[in-house]
Formats: sequence, structure tokens, C-alpha cells
Amino acid sequence: MVWRRVFVSSSITLRELHGILQVAMGWDGIHLFQFDIRAVDYGSWELHAASPDVPLSGFGFCRNDRLSYIYDMGGYWKHEVRVEASPWRSKPDQFRWEADDGRDQRRRAV
Repeated sequence: MVWRRVFVSSSITLRELHGILQVAMGWDGIHLFQFDIRAVDYGSWELHAASPDVPLSGFGFCRNDRLSYIYDMGGYWKHEVRVEASPWRSKPDQFRWEADDGRDQRRRAV
């Protein structure tokens, strides 16, 4: 399994999280994307998904909640985002991103 850990504030939007995940993976952001959260799709307008301009705080995520992140609909790179508890109350909420597409990309953790 390949995974990245990123620290983000709960005030960022899904669109901003998409950008952070792109940087974490070393991707260029040239493909469509989609988040699946509680059976609602948010993402690229071309997919007729709901707007990704929603802050993470609006979802009321709890520790160990999971959501799907799909990038490149042709390749269908499906990934799991998992919410972890923040080790410090004054620090931003922590999200751990795990790739479950079986690809060994051999990149160092962020």
C-alpha cells in the first residue's frame, strides 16, 4: 500500500484538498477528480458532481471517517482519505491519505 500523510486545516475546501493531494503525489492536476462523501459526489463540473468548494468542516468528520478520492477517470485511480485525530488541539485537523490502487509509486511520505 502506498500512502501519504498531510496535515490540513478543516477550513480548506475539497477543491483545495484536491490540490494538496496533487502536490503530495507529484501529479500535474490535468485530469478530472471526484470525492465521494456519504454517497454524494463532489468534484469536476464536467462530471456533473456537486461543487467541491465546500469546507471540510462542513461535513462534521470524526476520527477514522473515510472518503473516496478518484483522480483520472480514464485510469480510475481510486484512493481513500482517512481522518485521523490531531495530536495537538491547537493544530489543524489531520487527514491521512491512502492509495488503494495497488500501484507501488515508491515516493517518500510527505
